[in-house]
Amino acid sequence: MIIRGSGALGRVAGWTPEYISERFADREVSISVADPDGTFRYDPDSETGLRFETMRGATLAAEFRRVPVTRKLCLQQLPIDARVPELAGEMSVPPVVPAAELNEINLWMASPDSRTPLHYDDMHNLFAQIEGRKRFVLFNPGQFEDLYPGPLNTRSESFSRVDLKKPDFQRFPKLADVEYWEAVVRPGDLLFMPAYWWHHVSSQDVSVSVNYWWRPDVRDALCPAFLRQLYLNLNLEDVNALFEAFDFSALGTGSAALLALAEMALAHGEPGAAARICGGITVASLREGLGLPEADVPSLVAALGPEHDPARRCITAALRARPGRPSSEAADLIAQLRVSNPTLTTG
Repeated sequence: MIIRGSGALGRVAGWTPEYISERFADREVSISVADPDGTFRYDPDSETGLRFETMRGATLAAEFRRVPVTRKLCLQQLPIDARVPELAGEMSVPPVVPAAELNEINLWMASPDSRTPLHYDDMHNLFAQIEGRKRFVLFNPGQFEDLYPGPLNTRSESFSRVDLKKPDFQRFPKLADVEYWEAVVRPGDLLFMPAYWWHHVSSQDVSVSVNYWWRPDVRDALCPAFLRQLYLNLNLEDVNALFEAFDFSALGTGSAALLALAEMALAHGEPGAAARICGGITVASLREGLGLPEADVPSLVAALGPEHDPARRCITAALRARPGRPSSEAADLIAQLRVSNPTLTTG
């Protein structure tokens, strides 16, 4: 959904490259540098994921407006509250954004003819265009497998392996039949992208944008990408991280809310995801009960005695779980945890 010329940005509407350069004049700023074709490709094997260099704030506008364009640059996802005190006092939140659920507000500035790879985010996103134009190509979350996501637990699971600028239909044949939407946002426009919608973004001009990310209701996130995300090792190691990423208020708190989510995963044909959630609950409960808050999962399992056999079986089932693989244990694990009612410190 696009709201054209919203007029809801207040002083943010005046954040031109020159104004940003003036406000950042005395600081060093990390700028990502695109590949020669203008794509900011994510490298999961590098520490930062992207290629960065440091620039003086006072030079930003001149660097981004340089003609001819010799390289493509991006001021990438800069959290305004945490990292940009010079601008935080000018921020306003459009009324369509639930301010209480906000995770982050970010500043972006990009060179013309630069682009992101095709990817999705696990948060709702209101994208506000301030200067220049950006083109979005959007894909429904239900087409998840047709967009060839990266492998789990690699830092690239939310990126497509497809290059939309040069699509290889022989290597990725399902891509030929996907449905997509195109949108071009101009200064003053707001674009709402629900969580897990795939998007490919390209700047048509020197572009300045702000985006607002907030947590989705976990019940609204039950799409293939979310269910696959439940298999991430992170969720087994720290199941409480789910409460930071998603709004569970409609499901309750603590283990009761997580078990409700496990039942929904089971109902959506993902018993392995349900088993993973049960394993995460068990790991968190054991850390508290055994006084081992820093123990990783293998160390925790090694510390279990015979009296913890049910917990060991639960964690073993969670470790075995894989997307699309049948699991006959999930329903029993949920039932057992409902009886034992483990207490979690957070959530």
